[in-house]
Amino acid sequence: MKTPKKEKKSNLSDILIEFFDTNTISKLNKNLPIKTQVIRTPNISIRTTDNNSNEIINLFQAESPIDFIITEAEAILSKENFYKLLSKLGNYSIGSGQFASAVYTFEKLATITKGKGKLNKIAADSLLSLGDIFSRQALWGISFNYIYDAYGIFRKLSNDEGCADCENLLGAIHGELGNLSQAYIHFEKALSLLKNKKDSSRKAKIEINLGIINNIQGNFYLALKHFKNALEKFNSVKDLKIIAETKHNLGMLHSKMHLYLKAIKEFDQSINLSLRKGYLPTLGISYLGKAAVYAIQKDYKLSSFFAEKAQEVCHKLNDKLSLAEVYKIKGIIHRDTNNYELAESYLSTSLRINEELHNEMNKAETEFELGLLYKYMDKESKKKSCLINAKKYFIKIGAVKEVKEIDNLLN
Repeated sequence: MKTPKKEKKSNLSDILIEFFDTNTISKLNKNLPIKTQVIRTPNISIRTTDNNSNEIINLFQAESPIDFIITEAEAILSKENFYKLLSKLGNYSIGSGQFASAVYTFEKLATITKGKGKLNKIAADSLLSLGDIFSRQALWGISFNYIYDAYGIFRKLSNDEGCADCENLLGAIHGELGNLSQAYIHFEKALSLLKNKKDSSRKAKIEINLGIINNIQGNFYLALKHFKNALEKFNSVKDLKIIAETKHNLGMLHSKMHLYLKAIKEFDQSINLSLRKGYLPTLGISYLGKAAVYAIQKDYKLSSFFAEKAQEVCHKLNDKLSLAEVYKIKGIIHRDTNNYELAESYLSTSLRINEELHNEMNKAETEFELGLLYKYMDKESKKKSCLINAKKYFIKIGAVKEVKEIDNLLN
């Protein structure tokens, strides 16, 4: 039997090769009910700075083989290797959008290791992964419960790195909810926990989140500094998944700075890396980023195309926040092409979802777009109501540019 290697793997076949001999893998291949799904990059003429983006790339995903692999592994692997395999299978499942399998795997790992001395660290890591999974689906209450369970174990173990990971995830969730001041508190605490540590990778992940917050607030050059610092660290260790996420965030930054060609280039690089690594969470939001840029440029054909691609991925991931953004972009497209009733339906649906998920920032952005729609529809009272609600939030987070834009519309 092979000893697991140290390098990270994202492909299911590569993971199996680490832990099983060829006979066992052959047996699994015969018995696994593996189906494949193909996700393709755009097969239409696309303006892009990336020469490879018109190629058709097949991204194969295994459907529900995890139960069978775990059954076989539990019978033949040592406990140490079995725990390592479960962790890798869980992370693979997150990247490929199989959240049900990821939840099952990390719950199993947490259950069999929690309260067992040195294995408690594995349990805490598993609970934190569960918190991450549920945050991706906007199930905030469940997510917080898992994170605080993990935090309690890390504290007992005096594990500052684990505590910092919890603080970083808590900050990211508060950022998603639009509670930027609360997010800053968590990020600062995470950095203080790592003050005397040489863990550049963890610090870089916090820098990414600080960059996102600064981008939201319009502090573009500070955001760019954070993203470039993080990218330099992740390039040095060749962490392609995080590089893809950072490229996406750079695309969002350049979009807000109205540097649209640069934004498209960053989104293309993020998409290509995400396809290479089979990482759906970043793939979906980068398709969404491109859709938003093309909508701004009034290229509604391409915007609609990428919005559909984003919707396809986000439905699979049950990413409700991103789906609300898809509906917002579709609403903008229909508004700008004078389909006002359909635009109102899409934007109102986006607003409802954001209200249900308590996402103040996305709610304010959607109300702004609704305000513009009602201006075109000559519905003055609805226009004012939406714009005033949006303005309150933008004042709260110090988004000066957005406040000025709303003041101009109200006057």
